[in-house]
Amino acid sequence: MEGVKDRLARGYSRTSALYDGLAGFGYLAAIRRLLPFVRLGPRPNILDVGCGTGLNLLEAARRFAPTGLLVGIDISPGMVALATAKARRLGAPARIILGDAERLPFPDATFDLVICNSVFHWFQDRPGTMRQMARVLKPGGYLVLIAATAPGFREWFLLIDAVIRAILGPERAAPVPELPTPEEVASLMEAAGLAVLRFENHIQRHLVTEPVSFVQLMSVIAPTWSGDLTDAEVAALQAAAVRLMAAGWPGGFPVTWSALEAIAIKPFTPGRDRS
Repeated sequence: MEGVKDRLARGYSRTSALYDGLAGFGYLAAIRRLLPFVRLGPRPNILDVGCGTGLNLLEAARRFAPTGLLVGIDISPGMVALATAKARRLGAPARIILGDAERLPFPDATFDLVICNSVFHWFQDRPGTMRQMARVLKPGGYLVLIAATAPGFREWFLLIDAVIRAILGPERAAPVPELPTPEEVASLMEAAGLAVLRFENHIQRHLVTEPVSFVQLMSVIAPTWSGDLTDAEVAALQAAAVRLMAAGWPGGFPVTWSALEAIAIKPFTPGRDRS
């Protein structure tokens, strides 16, 4: 892991203990909206790509029990440790592994369901990652994908970038993330051989009137800038961002929320996948 991946891995390890309390409800709500549209046979094999704290994998395990393989993969050691402990505590037979979603270490056609909730937008090789997820799906298997999309959170990314440059200097700034467009994600699904069954992109614009809570939330769910910093530096930047939001936008800091919720299926190949 290098560069962006390494920074994300460290950033999410730092925030893993706070993740469920601050963001878990939203992620669970999204996956619960989509799983009812998935039709699986008995004892399905399930993979959660970018599994984080294991929320999605354990939710799918409950819904489709009894299951076959339950596997989560994440690039963050802190997330892997937390998800492993949670699965053990709940008695779920899940295997959580440290690994890179751009090179999934599984044979072709292993899983009946692949979940990728709120992580696809961070991948550097999005075409390759989509091909990997399609590759490990069985024919007739489902991909459930939720992702932030452009222009989501652009205001926040630019603000924290400006704060870092002002306080730590431009050499310490991380690249401002470029989120995928909905059209890009749809095109990548089709190019990977997946048939799109459900595809909705929701855009909402809000005024943030509680900057402390918002900065804490964004620092937990989007630590693209914090992985290379000390805890003291992160705290100083968070405080500066709060002050800037309150002073610069007394009526509320404008933020765009843009998220895609999609379901795709891997079609059967006539004459090969079915007898």
